[in-house]
Amino acid sequence: MSELRAAFVGRDRERAALHACAGRARSGRPALVLVDGPPGVGKTALVRSALEGFRVLAASGDPLESSFDYGFAQQWLHDGVSGDPVDVGARLLGVLTGSEEPVALVADDAQWADAPSVRALAFALRRLHAGNVLVVVVTRDEPPDGLRRLLSEATRLSLTGLSVAELGELAAHLCPVPLGAAALDRLRAHTGGSPLHAEALLRQTPPGVLADPMARLPAPRGHAMDVQDRLGRLDERTRALVRAAGVLGEECPLWQAERLAGVPGAILLLDGAVAAGLLVHRAGGELMVGFPDPLTRAAVYEGLRPGERARLHRDAAVICPDPVDQVRHRIGAVSRADDAFAREVAAFAREQGASGNWEVAADHLERAARLTASPRERGVLRAEAVHALLLAGRPGRAAELAREPNAHPGARAFAAGLVAEASGDRGRARGLLERAWLDREPAFEGAAATALARLCLSDGLLPEGHRWAFRASGAGAGFVHMVSRFAAGRAADVLDLRLPDPAVAAPGELDLLTGRAAVRLWTGDAAGALADLRGVPGEVAETLRCLAEVRSGAWDDALSRRPGTWTAPYTVAAQAMVHAARGEVATARTLLSHGWGAVSGLARTFLDAAAAFADQVEAGDPDPVIAPGAGFAACAGMLPIAPGGRREAALSPDPFERARAEFALGSLLRRSGRRTDAAVRLRAACDGFRALGATPFLERSMRELAACGRSNDALTAQESTVAGLVVAGLTNKEIARRLTLSVKTVEYHLSNVFAKLGVSSRTALVALLVRGQPRRA
Repeated sequence: MSELRAAFVGRDRERAALHACAGRARSGRPALVLVDGPPGVGKTALVRSALEGFRVLAASGDPLESSFDYGFAQQWLHDGVSGDPVDVGARLLGVLTGSEEPVALVADDAQWADAPSVRALAFALRRLHAGNVLVVVVTRDEPPDGLRRLLSEATRLSLTGLSVAELGELAAHLCPVPLGAAALDRLRAHTGGSPLHAEALLRQTPPGVLADPMARLPAPRGHAMDVQDRLGRLDERTRALVRAAGVLGEECPLWQAERLAGVPGAILLLDGAVAAGLLVHRAGGELMVGFPDPLTRAAVYEGLRPGERARLHRDAAVICPDPVDQVRHRIGAVSRADDAFAREVAAFAREQGASGNWEVAADHLERAARLTASPRERGVLRAEAVHALLLAGRPGRAAELAREPNAHPGARAFAAGLVAEASGDRGRARGLLERAWLDREPAFEGAAATALARLCLSDGLLPEGHRWAFRASGAGAGFVHMVSRFAAGRAADVLDLRLPDPAVAAPGELDLLTGRAAVRLWTGDAAGALADLRGVPGEVAETLRCLAEVRSGAWDDALSRRPGTWTAPYTVAAQAMVHAARGEVATARTLLSHGWGAVSGLARTFLDAAAAFADQVEAGDPDPVIAPGAGFAACAGMLPIAPGGRREAALSPDPFERARAEFALGSLLRRSGRRTDAAVRLRAACDGFRALGATPFLERSMRELAACGRSNDALTAQESTVAGLVVAGLTNKEIARRLTLSVKTVEYHLSNVFAKLGVSSRTALVALLVRGQPRRA
């Protein structure tokens, strides 16, 4: 039952499809199903769940028996089976169709089926046209050659590993304490999402080990015993090579494993390890060896005696040229707390952070915290790790670490404040970070000041923001320094600053480039902002890229940007604005409704302004504007500016604002009776809106242009006829019949009409043309 429960987590679609096939078979229509997927993914258990009420003929393949004639058929028919496959197939067909009760024939692990049985089954299936029969073929990848054509018409259910959410559902059944998202993500990476292996680990591994990101996850006991059995069959030199590879990591150069194992000529040993399914290799600049999956490596590594493992790690630290690997192996060799070594690891982590390697920095800061015996120092290192995790884009793990006990009050407040900022709770973040400042340590005081400057400046608290920016240092400090200067009215100082190309800039210079990009965006230079941000990493840079792409008209690029942590409201608001401008108001509302309740300050202004814009577009407002009070949101380039000064807006580098200005001026000219001048402006508006895909605005512009007695582009006689018949309610097939054209030709003419008139559907075309028929060419 436990196996069935694991298999059914996340299998609702597959179960429904399989049960539908079973129901069809019970009603007298034979059903053929192919189930495929890797070992342990739950194929067999899934099939068993649908067999209730059937008389089951089951056969299961085995690699050791695949050469025995009729090994499969013998399991279905039980008594002696021999002779020609046609005779055996006819006999099998008689069993399937001669029973009064429904029959299910199951071929499990069919990749190992013997050839005569396959031919007999194929003969029976080709003649199976009626009867209460369900046939299920289960295989790891593709079915045997003799069945592939027959199974091409089968219902195919391809099982893959469980997702993180599905593993969470499984863990809720089996684990006594809840597992966080980071732990479930690690479990999925370790097991590939296999329900069999995941369930075994959830049952066998203490919850503390599962939840601890620094702990090594073991292999399930059954898998570990199998790996050790295969390892034991190898000669001593090959075993040494595999164990050395296990210490070096998931993958390593062959020469490193050879030196660590002390076995010259390791390339001659590799075939044995590969044949045993313990190693794989990959050719590149140098020959790399690794393991077929993380579980195999874990089984090899855990099988080492503690003393041997420590010795191999010490030797690996000398062999490996990469400083990160050297430190990792030195940590692996340590068996007790060591304050001096903890300080060394922490210093290495800070160097990595200064170089922008925040993932490595976070990992080593957490490890340093475990190496120190001082509770206060451990608290500081954990808080630094939270900061690094957020900069590495791992807010889930950062939040988990911030909740762990911390003996340093200032460090505890610093970590909690950063997490609060990342979650959008800016008021709480400021309070916590100000408290952290009162009990600060050199390790995080610059980062605390940077975060406070960021919060104050974005909330419009300029004097406080300047004060904190003066104290800021470390990652992000360059950005707040630039924003502080801009807020003080010194934009020219920022824009005139000589900075290197982003491709050769140091991390501190990348911060400055990000800050200057923000100032360029706020001063209307979206193209300059994108140039400064070219290749710059980090979530602030990514958000500014999104805003600049909105302002420069690269809307599809803007929609491809992934929201960060604390900057997510800005990206989401920008993307919602694009969706609304394109008439996708429901999508915009969905984006704006996802848990932004705690967001305040400028981020709230962005979200509210985007929501107001979507409301106005949905209401059919011909010229939606930003509500008063949007303030910096409009300056930040995310949303359209207010409608005052349309002549200046017509010269704007923002193509959306330019098109809106042309529309407003064209509408004014038409109402003044200057239809020719109005048509020029309105055609320009149509071109701008069409390029952006801003359908509601394009349709309004087309209606206004039609009211001038003009169309955006003259239609040919045939296009005009087709458009008229669409307005009359005819389908493409009816139009083709009336005009003696092919349906494809009608579709071609209609696509030209859509493009010329700037509409994307028949409904929009009708709505446009009933207000003013375009002229024929």
